Amino acid sequence: MQIMKEGVDISIPMSGNDDEYPEEALPVGTYVRPIRHDKLGVITDAFYGELDANNTKIIVYTILMFPKNSPMGHLSKEPEQYYISNEYEYDIIAYLMVAPADMDKITRNLSGGLFI
Repeated sequence: MQIMKEGVDISIPMSGNDDEYPEEALPVGTYVRPIRHDKLGVITDAFYGELDANNTKIIVYTILMFPKNSPMGHLSKEPEQYYISNEYEYDIIAYLMVAPADMDKITRNLSGGLFI
């Protein structure tokens, strides 16, 4: 997915090839919270990483994280930005009771900066 923002070409990894997407991975658009960032985000892609101690392939998710919306957020001089991060399957909390996000709508309505 390509996004043009003030003359900057930004690319968000989006899974488009079902052959490479891990069969047991969470679906694209699943809402997640990466533990180390503590921000809400959505899965945009998944791929296999290294092997774990049991010689099982670890799934790595590419996550688009949203800016925090908090009452104290307006005190900051700089607006929060979107972040893209790769996280191991063990380092995310997935919200499976919520329907996956419509990624076309989310990427179409991106505003603010994107920090990669």
